[in-house]
Amino acid sequence: MKIKYPISLKQILLFSFLILLVLGVSTTLVSTLIRQDDRNKAEENNLTLNGRTAQTIQSTLQNAKSNSYVLFESYSAANEENQKKLGDAFFQVNPDILFISSPETDMLFSPEYGKYAAGVRVLLESPDAASALSNKSADEKAFYLNASEVFEFPAVIIIFKYGPSNDIKNGVVGLNVSALAELMSTGSSNTTLLVDQKAKILINPDFSSTETVREDMLPFVESLASNSQETNIQESSNGSLIAVHQIKDDLFAITTISEKSVYAVINRTTFRIILFSLAVFFAAIILIRIFSNGITRPVKELVVASNEIEHGNFDLDIKPRTRDEIGLLTSSFVQMGKGLAEREKLMVSFSKFTNKTIAQKAASGELTLGGENRDATIFFSDIRSFTAMSEKMQPNEVVEFLNAYMTRMVECVNQTGGVVDKYIGDAIMAVWGAPESSGSAAGDALNAVTAALMMRDSLAQFNRERAGRGLPPVKIGCGINSGPVVAGQIGSEERMEYTVIGDAVNLASRTEALNKPFATDVLITENTYNLIKEKILVAEMPGVHVKGKTDAIKMFAVVNLVGREGAKSIEEVRSIIGTVAPDLSKVNTDDEEKKYNIQA
Repeated sequence: MKIKYPISLKQILLFSFLILLVLGVSTTLVSTLIRQDDRNKAEENNLTLNGRTAQTIQSTLQNAKSNSYVLFESYSAANEENQKKLGDAFFQVNPDILFISSPETDMLFSPEYGKYAAGVRVLLESPDAASALSNKSADEKAFYLNASEVFEFPAVIIIFKYGPSNDIKNGVVGLNVSALAELMSTGSSNTTLLVDQKAKILINPDFSSTETVREDMLPFVESLASNSQETNIQESSNGSLIAVHQIKDDLFAITTISEKSVYAVINRTTFRIILFSLAVFFAAIILIRIFSNGITRPVKELVVASNEIEHGNFDLDIKPRTRDEIGLLTSSFVQMGKGLAEREKLMVSFSKFTNKTIAQKAASGELTLGGENRDATIFFSDIRSFTAMSEKMQPNEVVEFLNAYMTRMVECVNQTGGVVDKYIGDAIMAVWGAPESSGSAAGDALNAVTAALMMRDSLAQFNRERAGRGLPPVKIGCGINSGPVVAGQIGSEERMEYTVIGDAVNLASRTEALNKPFATDVLITENTYNLIKEKILVAEMPGVHVKGKTDAIKMFAVVNLVGREGAKSIEEVRSIIGTVAPDLSKVNTDDEEKKYNIQA
């Protein structure tokens, strides 16, 4: 039998599952705990950074407005010469201010940024900027424009109100926010944007967009503006952590960090743990394989040894490799092989003196002590004129002849499931249906007739071989009867044999003797014929009064099996076996040697 699931494979799968389970659970627990801790720290750091950056932005923007307001006040009271000095000094002190504009100063640029004047004027003429400039309300918050496209670096234009309530003026200041942009993107994973209440970007550190913020950020800005909260931190729809801080003039500092950045360290650590776990796993597989070989190798040897025993080889060349249970099992296996070898030798010797099937049943204790009633088919065969033949042969030649003859005939019995009951000189007695049956009385009867026909063919071959050596042919007669018998172990306390007895046995013996006067080789009684008449070709013989029987017993000469090649009539059979149809009216019925009377 082929091994489908070896023990080594089961061990490797079991231990691999346990190792993977332990490593997987521990890695998941560590990763989950650290991830949560990293997330909490990231949220806290993001919120802290957002607050500090918002304060810096608010301070920078407020200083720009305040410094510009001071210049506006001073500028109106100075003469033209002093105004120029005030302007030059202002831009030197405030290098991040690009330009200023007010009713007092008109539009005044820092010397190196005057080239951007045309672009600034176009920007101030936009609808949003024009609307902010036309509003003279003192309560109006400052208005901010992203001027990065004009100046080609991060820049913001601030439109704010100043002056007494009865004389509100518009102040405009252009501010270089490159330092703020650098601060808002410090090289870490956090990025801060400055947006207005319409979510338009005023300062973008990567300088990649001047439009509105991403859609996932809008809900946070709107929620913070509507609830008048100062800060808010949540997770956006794309997985980023977002902190929003509202500053003066309805501006919002938005600081974000992606989950990829938050979990970068733990992901790398988890990956290393997985690699380490795989290394441990493969190392464990190798160790398990080495360990399992110590178990499976002796087991495989036992499997091979069991196959040897199954095929009849009981001389096992295996030795215990270990001193554990498997070593003990190996020792026991070797001893078992020796015991089976002795049993087989005994069985072979026993089988030579009795039937193999009976020997096996006797050895296994399956034979019933005493007798049992069985329906069986009994067969007798006898060599014609054997006494005359043996007188012309030496004793050793007689034995050699009988052995050759019996070997052929017994093989036919064995091939059809019969049991040779005994040898009576040159006669053979065989039984079908005891101690084992084919399953039905008809099946046993058909097997017995088949065996007789096989004997006819085998004897023909045997005679051809004898003719080649110049020896005379051998003729036999076979008698078959079916009926109830008593089967069992019969004999004395010192010697017993398995046999069948009963009237059916006697009738089979006497039927065999009728082959000679009928010039046939296979005769069956009507008991056997009635069981298998649809499967055989026969020629009916005259009724016979058998000794011990009151009623006449019908006899049938077997021609062949239906559909089998060979003879189709009794004449062909007599031609094959070398006999001539007799004149039954001239048979001496008073011959005491013959146990029959023939009725016309």
